[in-house]
Amino acid sequence: MRLSWLLFVRLIAGGIGFFPPLAAAVALDPRQYGIGASVFAMGLLVVGPLAQYASQGYMRALLLPERPQVAASHIVLVFMALLLPVLAILLLIGAVAPISAALFLFVVFALTICRLEEVRQVAAERQILSVLFFYILPPFLVTLAFAAAALLHLPLPWPAITAIMGTCYLLPALASILVRGGRIASGLATVRPHHLRTLWVESRTFLVSGMVSAATENLPTLALTWLGVPQRVATFEVVRKLSSAISVFLHGLAIAFAPRLIKAVAADDMPQVIGVIRQNAKLSALFALVYIPLAVVGIVVLGMLRWRTLTIPAGIALPLFASALVTCIAAPFGMAVTAFHREHWWIVGGGIGLAGFCVTLLLAPVLGSMQTVAVAVLIQNIALSATITSVIVRAVCERLRMSRT
Repeated sequence: MRLSWLLFVRLIAGGIGFFPPLAAAVALDPRQYGIGASVFAMGLLVVGPLAQYASQGYMRALLLPERPQVAASHIVLVFMALLLPVLAILLLIGAVAPISAALFLFVVFALTICRLEEVRQVAAERQILSVLFFYILPPFLVTLAFAAAALLHLPLPWPAITAIMGTCYLLPALASILVRGGRIASGLATVRPHHLRTLWVESRTFLVSGMVSAATENLPTLALTWLGVPQRVATFEVVRKLSSAISVFLHGLAIAFAPRLIKAVAADDMPQVIGVIRQNAKLSALFALVYIPLAVVGIVVLGMLRWRTLTIPAGIALPLFASALVTCIAAPFGMAVTAFHREHWWIVGGGIGLAGFCVTLLLAPVLGSMQTVAVAVLIQNIALSATITSVIVRAVCERLRMSRT
């Protein structure tokens, strides 16, 4: 029952995540939103390595008292201290404007607190509360702020948009701290050299995977701005969120099947492993057959509303929905990566995908900016999915071959 409720809440969160770009596309200046969202995406990109460490290394430290402990405040201080010299240099050489640097730093701070608080709530087995604070409240508050600005006829420049998005993530994090009875300033003045050594040893293994994961998620938004069409960011995000919302369901399936799969691999029971993967694949395919047509209908309906800023060409919808289909096909194999201890292949596949993404952007003069980025997302996903699928298929075949000899 708990898992069912968790999956239900995650599905709600996936639906609510669709509304901020939709509200932006309808109510805000498209160019200003594109620039503001790009600054926020840059913050997500930078926080990616820390988020990966938090969800694995920091989580293990919280759950296993015998492991080296690092205060959350120390992590925040060290991470922010690493960024400050870089930003200072960029400011001195005139590479970034002061307002951009200040907003970027604020976004990074807000997202850092969010990721650490999310892990603390999950470690305390408050998964539903974690989804509420960090996946439902932030996009809900962003949508509310955008809608209020539209109703009051307040033009939002991009700095205000970035500030609103950062604040809407910071406020739930602060509420989470208060709910669990934490102290915001705990340990701020007690950083010691051995704390820094512990933090480095604990986090270094997650840096590369975090970079790859964050780049995979946030480069499309940044690419549209780099290609000179920030005014199309909102429309692109609407279609992308509609097409990728299926991953929320797939994540729920992974949570449900992962324990059985890990135990089957540990017991070297390959028939059971194959059975679990097949069962997951059937459910993924069934959900895809239901969800993707409904999402396509949603795209058609949005197009019929004829909002000036929400024109959705088939050239971007087709590659993004094809990417969602690829995700459904590869998801049953993706959940097996951890069970087979092949996590490094996520980095390899992600790296290949990012290279393919960047090379595909060279087609922008031929295909157009939006369609190029959509095709680049598809290429990136195919590369990652093909890598993971081939690795797991090979691992299962090797185990079966060994069991027969």
